[in-house]
Amino acid sequence: MTRATVNKFQFSLANKLHIDFIANFGRNSFIEAYIKTLSLNDLEAYTQQTFSKSTLSKEFNDPLITFFVCTDSGSNLCGYAKLIVSPSPAAIHSDTAIELQRLYIDNAHKEQGAGKLLAQYIESYSLQKGFKCIWLRVWDGNNLAIQKYLKWGYTITGQENYQVGQEKRSVILMQKLLINNLRYP
Repeated sequence: MTRATVNKFQFSLANKLHIDFIANFGRNSFIEAYIKTLSLNDLEAYTQQTFSKSTLSKEFNDPLITFFVCTDSGSNLCGYAKLIVSPSPAAIHSDTAIELQRLYIDNAHKEQGAGKLLAQYIESYSLQKGFKCIWLRVWDGNNLAIQKYLKWGYTITGQENYQVGQEKRSVILMQKLLINNLRYP
């Protein structure tokens, strides 16, 4: 499964040609999402490193990391997601789980279903790769994201501390069992 079109969106595995988009869009989306909860200095320091082209190039070469992109009907990139095979926290109840580390959709497409469809695409991809669970972290207090994930079939399984720059915050751990929950067209 490398490409799918649903409604007016197309989803595919990202490649190195998408690094500039992910670097710029990822940095801006992360800052926009957390500007009200983290200091601008911490955000800039974190995003400068995390979304640098050199960091992303290394991640694209890492077999444990997979990026996905979303394009609209005009072939404009409008979102991306990142999966990573990583150790699951104790609150995640599956030995075959993969982490959804990022999922961002641009503001113009947020209420058009692109985020949900991208999530379903990566869930289907994960299931095909042998994973039976997908998990993620959401800032405690990011009620909009928590409600979206709950609506998409995720459950809250725990909480842990997470640090960005000097800020140490609480994150909510969520998971979705993929067996019997997959609804990708």
